[in-house]
Amino acid sequence: MGVLSLAGKKAVVTGASGGIGFAIASRFAQEGASVVLAGRTRAKLEQSLAKLQELGEPRAPEQASQLHRIHCLDVREMKEWEALVKENKEIDFLVNCAGQSQRSLFLRTSEEVAQILLSSNLQSIIFGCKTVARQMAARRAGGCIINVSSLLAYKAAIGTSIYAAAKAGQLGLSTALSQELAGHGIRVNAVVPGYIDTDMTDDLAKKTELRKKIPLGRFGTVSEVADAVAFLAKNEYANNCILNLDGGLSAV
Repeated sequence: MGVLSLAGKKAVVTGASGGIGFAIASRFAQEGASVVLAGRTRAKLEQSLAKLQELGEPRAPEQASQLHRIHCLDVREMKEWEALVKENKEIDFLVNCAGQSQRSLFLRTSEEVAQILLSSNLQSIIFGCKTVARQMAARRAGGCIINVSSLLAYKAAIGTSIYAAAKAGQLGLSTALSQELAGHGIRVNAVVPGYIDTDMTDDLAKKTELRKKIPLGRFGTVSEVADAVAFLAKNEYANNCILNLDGGLSAV
């Protein structure tokens, strides 16, 4: 017990076609894990897979192609999660990184938009945790689930009410499951990124005033988020850990 090696383990990472999700998938691959890159767009997943196969320990091309794979799914659909679990046996790690954001003032938010935000950011996590945890429990080999939430879960802003509620729900779910699934040897943790340099924050990153509000004075990097996820995956006593990665912004 203590620090777990990721070599030879299998990890499913949703939202793995780019940004934080791909950085997490890459970190698992570099440490010798077999990675299932899950997402909606096959073309983007295939591009990410090609990059991923160049990482990790040197292997023959045919071995690399067998080590990692893609799986297209809509995370909002339980039946698609069930198909993923059926196709991918012996999952050791699940990282829920997929999600969708949209700024909308609460009083002007349509029922359709609210449902999209809730299903993409909370219902999807519930479905993923349930299907994968069932497999983990049946195997009796333990496992670890890591949910990627957001600083907006407890430091919301105008126009983010539904998204913030869903992300806060992820943290509540993680805490509850960390108790409920512990008897099966399944650990559940979460990371809470603040402003991270990705394609989604390119415009924000140019705003000097926003950076000034962050005590460390900068945006985080996707590799820093991936490092935190790897820590939670490998530390066998890490359960119900909620790691803030916001440069201190949550304290001000």
